[in-house]
Amino acid sequence: MPIAPTPIDLVASNFYLSKEEKAALEAKQKALDALLNDKELSKYKIEIMFGKDFSPNKPSSGAVSFWESGSKFHGGGDTILHFCPGKRLGVNACEAFIPDVSHGFGFLVCPNCHRTWNGDDVWGQILARLDSSGWASLVLKYYRKLEMRADIVIKYHPDSLRAAAHREQETQRMGSDLNRVRAKRAVAIYPLKNIIKDVNAGADLEGRFLAFIRA
Repeated sequence: MPIAPTPIDLVASNFYLSKEEKAALEAKQKALDALLNDKELSKYKIEIMFGKDFSPNKPSSGAVSFWESGSKFHGGGDTILHFCPGKRLGVNACEAFIPDVSHGFGFLVCPNCHRTWNGDDVWGQILARLDSSGWASLVLKYYRKLEMRADIVIKYHPDSLRAAAHREQETQRMGSDLNRVRAKRAVAIYPLKNIIKDVNAGADLEGRFLAFIRA
């Protein structure tokens, strides 16, 4: 969700960071990296929300969002990631992710190109309609962008359960529709430690993501 711009955005978007500001930002990022120095500890989450039309055998609508995993130093929950719009806006070639430590006062600072952006400029969600192979390719692309340190999470739209219950009431199908939806996991997680284990055993990464999406 875009961050609402404030008047300071109009000034901030025209300047780069000072040396002192850049040093402070880099120090925060190094401290966060030190906190998460376990290579099997996920730093990020890629979350896919599928609509009620999801099918492993045909194109399905969905949304992908990106998160830092419990990145708050005080032990808080996940925080959403945004991506630098430099390349999309034709300003530079940057598409780096912007972590939570780079947010402040209604604008965001890209730690890669060091440019400041209005909240309306950045993006943190992808809407698409793809088949399972397309979703696997998309997940792989952003998994690599996120340093290959991400858990993969799939969620299903809750309306699926309600729609099945409604169909069951109308057709009296002896619970078949409702049970089928209940059997599908509301949330499925492919944790980083399992991804590392599978890859070390010789599995193809995109193939593993495809199997996970189709499961």
